[in-house]
Amino acid sequence: MLKRKIVVVLYIALISFFCVYLFFKIQERDLIIQLNNNNLSLDAYKITLKQDISLAELDQKIKDNDKLTDVQLHYQAKDQRNVTYFYGKGNYTQPPLLSGHFFSSADFESDVPLAVVGKNYEKKLYEPKDQAYLKLDGNYLPVIGVMGDNYHSDLDDQIFIAASTQKLATAQTNDYRIVLDSLTPIDAKVLKKELGLLSATRLVKKNFIISDESWLVSHWAQVLGLFAAAVGFLAQMAVWLISLRHRYNEAVFLQADPAKFAFEEWRTYSLWVGLGTLVGTMAGMFVFQMTTYTYLLLTMGSIYLGSSLLFYLLIVSRLKKE
Repeated sequence: MLKRKIVVVLYIALISFFCVYLFFKIQERDLIIQLNNNNLSLDAYKITLKQDISLAELDQKIKDNDKLTDVQLHYQAKDQRNVTYFYGKGNYTQPPLLSGHFFSSADFESDVPLAVVGKNYEKKLYEPKDQAYLKLDGNYLPVIGVMGDNYHSDLDDQIFIAASTQKLATAQTNDYRIVLDSLTPIDAKVLKKELGLLSATRLVKKNFIISDESWLVSHWAQVLGLFAAAVGFLAQMAVWLISLRHRYNEAVFLQADPAKFAFEEWRTYSLWVGLGTLVGTMAGMFVFQMTTYTYLLLTMGSIYLGSSLLFYLLIVSRLKKE
């Protein structure tokens, strides 16, 4: 009897560990998608102004607005898809760096342009002494950081530039694709009102739980894996219910109360399955480091509670038919 329960714990622990791995792969894939999108979040907006103004004027609007506290602006050059002029205010999501540092607030008011480049440019930099430079359009830009991670993404080929004050004063917004991202979500109506925008449209459409139409396409393997894990829980439950007949016949012979028998079987099942779920989940969390465990814990908790409830309903229904 004890051997069978240990097998159940190990089986459920293995499935739970597999679920943690799947969530790790989902977060890994989401990170790569974000890096492919210039490290922008799902709440980023593509904005269009009512009138053509200089980049310096739009930066100043952001700087002076108390309702826009933690934002970043991306001015994406239409003729150079890998070049983005960057402005940030407050706290904002910064890309992963292999070396150096990202822009500071003082860099956005400098007379000298500064660059942070993707790791694929690292070998192309000119380093006469202690300072690295990137040659762009015939000019040498000081490079203060190199972006990148263990993953390969489109960010590896990107160039972020904190433009000089002269460039900001002469460059016009109509010449750029402008994207605004915020650390905390902002309603499009508020954004349009505060900045006098003609339009503010999300870069990614959001539909309930699935963040965009391509979510299932991007994570189909992980979704199938989670479905297989749920089937694994059900298979174990079916085996337990099949083995129940022998113990039930013994209970009938001993004139045990059917309701008490059902409760004790449910309690035993829930205890050992719960132990396996806990062991497997904790082991997975120890092996795979994630940015957040919220969705993982909610999913594992739901699977466990759902299987426990379903087991109780099935055993009660089966005993009524006996």
